[in-house]
Amino acid sequence: MSIKKEDALDYHAGGRPGKLKITATKPMSTQQDLSLAYSPGVAYPVLEIAENGDLAYEYTAKGNLVAVISNGSAILGLGNRGPLASKPVMEGKAVLFKRFADIDVFDIEVDTANQEEMVHFCKLISPTFGGINLEDIKAPECFYIEQELQKLCDIPVFHDDQHGTAIISGAGLINACELVNKEMADITIVINGAGAAGIACADFYVALGASKENIIMCDSRGVIHAWREDSGMNEFKARYALTTEKRTLAEAVEGADVFIGLSVAGALTQDMVRSMARNPIIFAMANPDPEITYDDVQAARSDTIFGTGRSDYPNQVNNVLGFPFIFRGALDVRARSINMEMKIAAAQALANLAKEDVPDSVMRAYGLEMLRFGFEYIIPKPFDPRVLMWVAPAVAKAAMETGVARVQIDLEKYLDSLAGRMGKSVQVMRNLELKAKQQPKRVVFAEGEHPKIIRAAHAVATQGIAMPILLGNAAAIQQQIEMLALEFTPTIVDPDSSDKHAHYAKKYYQRRQRAGVTQTLADEVMRQVNYFGSMMVEQGDADAFVSGLTYNYPDVLRPALQVVGAQEERWVSGVYLMLVGDSVYFFTDATVIIDPSVEQLAAIALNAADLAKRFDIEPRIAMLSFSNFGSVHHPQSTKMQQATALVKKLRPDLQIDGEMQADVAVVPELMKRHYPFSQVEDANVLVFPALASANTAYKLLSRLGDAEAIGPILVGMNHPIHVLATGADVRDIVNVAILAVIDAQHAEA
Repeated sequence: MSIKKEDALDYHAGGRPGKLKITATKPMSTQQDLSLAYSPGVAYPVLEIAENGDLAYEYTAKGNLVAVISNGSAILGLGNRGPLASKPVMEGKAVLFKRFADIDVFDIEVDTANQEEMVHFCKLISPTFGGINLEDIKAPECFYIEQELQKLCDIPVFHDDQHGTAIISGAGLINACELVNKEMADITIVINGAGAAGIACADFYVALGASKENIIMCDSRGVIHAWREDSGMNEFKARYALTTEKRTLAEAVEGADVFIGLSVAGALTQDMVRSMARNPIIFAMANPDPEITYDDVQAARSDTIFGTGRSDYPNQVNNVLGFPFIFRGALDVRARSINMEMKIAAAQALANLAKEDVPDSVMRAYGLEMLRFGFEYIIPKPFDPRVLMWVAPAVAKAAMETGVARVQIDLEKYLDSLAGRMGKSVQVMRNLELKAKQQPKRVVFAEGEHPKIIRAAHAVATQGIAMPILLGNAAAIQQQIEMLALEFTPTIVDPDSSDKHAHYAKKYYQRRQRAGVTQTLADEVMRQVNYFGSMMVEQGDADAFVSGLTYNYPDVLRPALQVVGAQEERWVSGVYLMLVGDSVYFFTDATVIIDPSVEQLAAIALNAADLAKRFDIEPRIAMLSFSNFGSVHHPQSTKMQQATALVKKLRPDLQIDGEMQADVAVVPELMKRHYPFSQVEDANVLVFPALASANTAYKLLSRLGDAEAIGPILVGMNHPIHVLATGADVRDIVNVAILAVIDAQHAEA
């Protein structure tokens, strides 16, 4: 991807200059708020912290605050440009911390080239922070600065230029060795570039099991060997000086298994690639252009595993896969340092994640139709949302096990808190997933031959959410499973050849014979997956049915209503779970009943209330209109009043009121000020007067209000039937399956 100078400058200068701002996390709207925030209220936490320094983690931002510190002596691939010029990079680092791990950052650019001054400065400011990320400091000074600060500070100090590259490339190396069937202890590794990253990579590969004697390190003057005495040598390079006759990079790579490039573009030639051992592993990570291009490597030989630092080539070694999540795990256990065990845990977590099924959102972000573990996918993509949930817990666990953590945490509960940092929808769905796993159910998927359905079925099976049943041709499904490289043996039912077909057709005929259905028609429709799957649930051969990926909503709903039907004295309706900031709302009916009557509105409200309780949320129901409690006399507002009265009669235990306008329903201050008599404040179940208003509201809120929508959730059916949005992603299908399992659990209770 090409970036133009003017576009980059406009990006950084446009609107508010820079990429950062500070936002208050506590209310600041009243005199009381200000008194609590500053004087006199601030005195109380001051005195508490003076008595016990650990309480700074409780009363201040320390536990979620990292210092990104640089003197600008080695900026990206731009060299020594000074501290001020490094500020755009440090701000960039800060926004990556925030974007990927919800960590706050102060970027600090220090005007000194003296390593002792850097150490002294960082030590003095360390009480402010939960961790220090050193950045863009040249070697060999960076080694000394980090080592000294690790001795002097009781918080993690991490030089990302060293360890980030080492950890991410180490994850790739673990998987690459597995793919080419080579043992880490046996491989010969050539590292071209003996700066901070090169030496850190060598140290890390040794920690992963590589033999130090099998690592050949080169710098701009050639192989680092035992007889080197030139000015380019230092104590850190000397640790990797080999007793060898090899002097050039070309000699070093001959017969080598691995090439690690941290040098300059063009350093590795096609002839050098051809001279390497079978299935060579090449990580050409020079910035911005690699030591050799992907096309040149492919032209030289076809058996390579190739990675770079670029997003337009396979296997991007990107430090953003490491530092945000490593610090997240370290901060959350209040670690005193980031040790080797924590780094190895991060690398192994990344290596394991690469073997998992890749979300559709990740493939879309990179313009890919398919992405699975193999030669061109050995490292997760930087925008994979699962990295936080894999790496941070692994790091936290390693910190606790090795004694550098100040606090011990429950890792299951920790996953819940991480889910909350990823967004309310992730947190809500994780809680529901845990509930589903307590009692998995048999879930039938209509479009069983579709790759997305197969991937979703694999996910719910392997995660213990449900026992999936796929409808379709067994041979076609098995072929798809093999193409997707999934280890998966699902239950497959073909409606055309099932021994249940005749029985289901007979039942359908008996149910619909007075609605124009003949036995012949019953035999025909029961070959259709939406009828067959619904009948499986009706007859107790499955617990829930999911369809709609390739069908329109009515094409799923109509068979379900004919086969399963609505609950007694209920109407079927549709609900969207809307997540707005930290609040959860139920919008209904957004999908089924176009112009509901009074009785239907009451049923819609009851359906949504029962759904909220299923999610362990106490429903507070607002019957919405354009008027407030009779302020406008109109048939539509009267209808909402009557529906409210009917629900109160049927379910006096529920909090419900109306009719009311939407802003009054969700803003408690408005309700208290103008309508203090109301039974409902801060409503969370919003019943709309018509499908048009509900559908419009949820879509506008999703698009313009940055809300997250989960659904549609079909409620009021006799048995659990759930409809997918057409073209849904795999994650969405899994979410609907989770809801279906919980629905089935409730139906059984």
